[in-house]
Amino acid sequence: MKQLFCLVGLSLITIAPAFASWQQLGPQGAGVTAMTNVLGFPDELFLVVAGFPGFVFHTTDAGNTWSEPETIPDIITAICVNPNSVRTLYAGGRTRRIYKSTNGGASWQAVGNIPGNCWVHQLAVNPQNGFEVWAAGEIYANDNDSVGMCLWYSSNAGVNWGSSVAISSFEAKVRALLIDHFHSGMAFLGGSAANRARLLLTTDYGASWEDKSANIGGRCVYGVAIVPNDSQAMVCATDSGIYYSSDRGQTWIKRLSAPAYSVAFAPLSPYYGYAGGENLVYRSNDYGWTWRADTCEFFGTNTRWLAVNPTRPLEVYAGNSYGVFYTTNGGYDWSYRPNTFRNLNVSFLHFTSAESIFAGVEGLGILKSTNSGLNWGLWGRPFPGSGWVTGIAFNPHNPDTVLCVTGFDSRLHVTIDRGDSWESFPIVSYFEPAGIAYHPSGYDTIYTWGGKRDSVNGPTRFAIFRSTNQGQAWSQVLLRDEGICRKMIFSASAETVIAYGRSSTGAIFRSTDRGRNWTSLASGLSGKEVYDLKIMRSEPNVWFCATSQGVFKSENSGLYWTNIGLENVTSVLPDTLNSNRLWVGTDTQGFYWTINNGSIWERDTLGLLGRSITFILRHPARNRAVYAGVYGHSLIGANVIGLEEASGPKSKPGCISLYPSAVNRQVTIVVDPVPDDIKIYAANGKLVAAIPSVASRVYQWGRPQSLPAGIYFLTVRTGTIQESRKLLLLPWQ
Repeated sequence: MKQLFCLVGLSLITIAPAFASWQQLGPQGAGVTAMTNVLGFPDELFLVVAGFPGFVFHTTDAGNTWSEPETIPDIITAICVNPNSVRTLYAGGRTRRIYKSTNGGASWQAVGNIPGNCWVHQLAVNPQNGFEVWAAGEIYANDNDSVGMCLWYSSNAGVNWGSSVAISSFEAKVRALLIDHFHSGMAFLGGSAANRARLLLTTDYGASWEDKSANIGGRCVYGVAIVPNDSQAMVCATDSGIYYSSDRGQTWIKRLSAPAYSVAFAPLSPYYGYAGGENLVYRSNDYGWTWRADTCEFFGTNTRWLAVNPTRPLEVYAGNSYGVFYTTNGGYDWSYRPNTFRNLNVSFLHFTSAESIFAGVEGLGILKSTNSGLNWGLWGRPFPGSGWVTGIAFNPHNPDTVLCVTGFDSRLHVTIDRGDSWESFPIVSYFEPAGIAYHPSGYDTIYTWGGKRDSVNGPTRFAIFRSTNQGQAWSQVLLRDEGICRKMIFSASAETVIAYGRSSTGAIFRSTDRGRNWTSLASGLSGKEVYDLKIMRSEPNVWFCATSQGVFKSENSGLYWTNIGLENVTSVLPDTLNSNRLWVGTDTQGFYWTINNGSIWERDTLGLLGRSITFILRHPARNRAVYAGVYGHSLIGANVIGLEEASGPKSKPGCISLYPSAVNRQVTIVVDPVPDDIKIYAANGKLVAAIPSVASRVYQWGRPQSLPAGIYFLTVRTGTIQESRKLLLLPWQ
């Protein structure tokens, strides 16, 4: 008897040889992967968004308008301006190539190659010598395994490079580079090795290294800066907080217990320090000794890029996974700049009905669309870590109960009122969840999957956990060798479970007894990672999977696999009736399709801005509607929105204004339209105040003396629409 399989969150579709056209959907925003300002031109900024090719955007009016001079044929994650010649820029990223522009980004050429298999994350030019270029990043043993923190140095403007391995380690990454242009050959390198924050110093161009990581907590050093008034004082930003050193990194004192992903100081009085955090930017008025946040109009996690105006020190750009923010008063007020961009990174989609679509957006949180994906708004009240959501699950018996998991803090978040309030629970120590799902027949049983470490500094292992009490306690279902579980698939009877991802001894596993025993299904597969797996509805013994080595097909339920072509494949979508017809997405080459089992592949990039495809799936209630995630370019769709819908009127979003934005005793709340209710929640999700509804757009709220200083969330509900704003309560005066 044949078994019928269903995919968690994904379905299949009968496809034509090619879609007529792709439609660019939302959500709006810009997932920044690199950013730099221009010395002497305070209104100029360059930013790069994720994906292939590298889109370099440029503004000359502080982000009010943007131009895109030329793309770079690479995945770009580092960019810098030569301060000696501000029309000269350098860029680097996923490949060995370093790119150079001598006309302000209007055109780019590959100027040199860095030795080895590497990924560049930081670039810098010495202000004292424009021919001296530094690069920092990771070196790799293969496509997936980073094995060292590395520094590269060029003395001839990027043509030739020397290299130095600072640390050899598994899961190495580099996120910070600080060159000391007053001391030749001196540079600080910050990042992570074996899941531990590391800061290293070289004084001889990388010939030798000194470890400055003692007493620095967290998993990664994201930023480092020298304090303006004291050449021996430094500040370091990690995911566990901000650290201060008065002796050039010999010892460190923790000065802020909150994640920070960047740090920079103004070079002129008043010498403010700035640090990018979770949905806010901290400021220091005393050279990095104390830090505070004085704004609510800032969103987006992973704020890794700060650009301080060198001549007007109260003007700052801050870039993160949501976009670029700009302040002219030292961080009290911020304005969002890339309003017309659709360049976010969508990690997953979840359909709950014919109308509603939920999306996980890196650095922002959970978004919802009620018009097929054309317009989006934040769903629910933000909670700590909401910008790091990796999966969502809706209770089939109670749609008000929703679960999600976050990779940043390895926690389960639960709401029983559709996101109005949240409770948070730990899952398992050293676990990094990649997804979550309810059991198809046992709605009290939850599965979560991802990577599990044996210790804080150990490598991640392929892991699945199960809870039978709504996430209060978890038991181990599967724990394999080094790797990560990317997805789970349940059979219709729910007895058979399939899991796939990255593993050194097989990337696909199957259990026929609900996870008690597992069998590897890797025979014939090459490569250590499976990015996507689909099973045909009409022929459940026919499976397809996507790997870096190509598309693989099995006609016996995964017992043996055959390569049917291509390489660097990230997603697959087979026809529902004809197993010889298939669509696939790739990491840098867009879409391919075949109608003859891979004998001939046709390429489709028509209408695509980006070519890094992360997933392909169809709407479960509309057979012809197909959605695809494009890294760095939000969502695209085929047969999703008709022309009359795309050009029709759009619903007006809700508007909330707070005066003042930082509250001491009283705040005026202005809302449009008139709300049904207004509630205020603490950061942990607890309801602390409810404002009675009256037929007015203007409300006066007096702060109770029992509420301590801190970040709160003000939620306004009008009908089924809910909007939230951060509310900052200052210490009582």
